[in-house]
Amino acid sequence: MKSKLFLVALVCGSVLQSFAQQQPTTNISNESSVFKTTTKNTSSYFALDQSERKNAIAVSFGSPGIGFEFARKLGSKLTARVAYHTFNLKDYEVKDVSIGSEKVSILGNLETQAWDFGAEYAPFTNSSFKLTFGLGILSNVNLNAKVNYQEDITYGDVTVAAANVGHILIDSKWSGTAPFLGIGFGRAVPKNRIGLSFEFGTYFASSPEVNLDATKLLGPTKDQEADLQDAFETLKFIPRAQIKLAIKL
Repeated sequence: MKSKLFLVALVCGSVLQSFAQQQPTTNISNESSVFKTTTKNTSSYFALDQSERKNAIAVSFGSPGIGFEFARKLGSKLTARVAYHTFNLKDYEVKDVSIGSEKVSILGNLETQAWDFGAEYAPFTNSSFKLTFGLGILSNVNLNAKVNYQEDITYGDVTVAAANVGHILIDSKWSGTAPFLGIGFGRAVPKNRIGLSFEFGTYFASSPEVNLDATKLLGPTKDQEADLQDAFETLKFIPRAQIKLAIKL
């Protein structure tokens, strides 16, 4: 009887020992499997194929000023874009400009603020060539120039000091909506993480509003404002050229 009980105890002890040795291995194996799966999923998220990323942001420099853009890829060839441009140049002076026999200086100021809502179309799969189009909102595009005589003016025996001649101020302003059209190279949503692009085109704007002011001896020049407005009627094309650096999100 004792030998039988000893044999049963021995068998039970062997089974318990075997179970105790296998149980930790099973837990570690399961935990390792979970860790590997989690690591794989995390790596897959951060290593997302660049071709699956459809958004990009960009900064641009050009004739509309400094621009900030967001782009969304709608298809393999079409991308929607929205951008804001701003620029401010104050008191830019050019001297020794000849008007007839007289020399004048021109003091210019330029301010631009514009929104672009548009798209680009890339017709060729293996080329970065694209067409750009859309609608610009010219909230403020203002150009003015102040003309001053640099030298004294002589009328017969009378000499008038340059400071007493006066000045002419021409102020022109474009506003409203302006469709734009252009061509370029490079994508708004680049194929790689970072991309560079170039664009050349024009806004089709309405004629600017022109104001003319003159002082002192040049006062009668104000009567020419209507003629100046007519001369500016042809200034309906505003250049739109820029270089852009884009980052895919």
